Amino acid sequence: MKRILVPTDFSEEAENGLQTAMPIARAFEATIVLLHVLEVSGGDNLNTTGGATYSDAVYIHEGLKLAQDNLNRSIILHGLDKGEIKLEKFIRIGTAAKQIEESIEKLDIDFVVMGSRTAVDINQLVLGTSTDKLIRKVNCPILSVNQVVSAHAFKNIIFPTTTLSRESGLITIIKAFQEAFESKINMVLINTPLYFKSDKVSYKLLEKYAKAIGLKNYQCHVYSHTEEEDGILEFARTMNESIIAVSTSAHTGLRKILQGSVTKELVGHAKRPVLTMKMDEASR
Repeated sequence: MKRILVPTDFSEEAENGLQTAMPIARAFEATIVLLHVLEVSGGDNLNTTGGATYSDAVYIHEGLKLAQDNLNRSIILHGLDKGEIKLEKFIRIGTAAKQIEESIEKLDIDFVVMGSRTAVDINQLVLGTSTDKLIRKVNCPILSVNQVVSAHAFKNIIFPTTTLSRESGLITIIKAFQEAFESKINMVLINTPLYFKSDKVSYKLLEKYAKAIGLKNYQCHVYSHTEEEDGILEFARTMNESIIAVSTSAHTGLRKILQGSVTKELVGHAKRPVLTMKMDEASR
């Protein structure tokens, strides 16, 4: 992990995302790429069509100046002006969703940290971008943050799994975090009435899966609940500072935890960072 994208609209949630990204950047000796998108109707096409009106031009000029001031203020606020962490900053014009997606590709991003709003506004990220849609489009991990956590939280990774897929993309990033932060991995299978298995069978499945994917320093857990998302949240509350790492897929036919609803449920209610990664094509 070398380049971490942190989109910002300068809200409290976005600042929480930036602060949370800093210990990750230190641990991986990575560059933080700070991105602000100036929202302009039709802005994605301005450079190609030349269709900006005079009022658009005035708005863009003033908006760019304000955005630059806010970026500099945010950088100083978090001490990023001291040069301890490599930093790049960009201002783009257009729609946030499209500009974030394009920046991930054009700026060679391999990890994204995004501040997320609470359950009151659960469907939207701070830039008006749907977490669910972004995850299904991009092929890099996204860490959603609604509260600042210390670096210690990354030492404890909660890994909900159904053991139905190898989830190699998510496993790779989990192992990278484990190596960087000396983390313990807490594998958990949520036993629901619809997919109920005895504890003996569940633990056996988890142990077999852990060995198949080569996990180290892990512990297996089985937790019963009527719903998988609620079960994950309740289990997480039994742990100290931690992050949740879960795979998601736009495809149907797998258990609900592996479908698009997971981020809508977890990101808005977990009160801790949620690391999501789109499932591998071969694993869906």
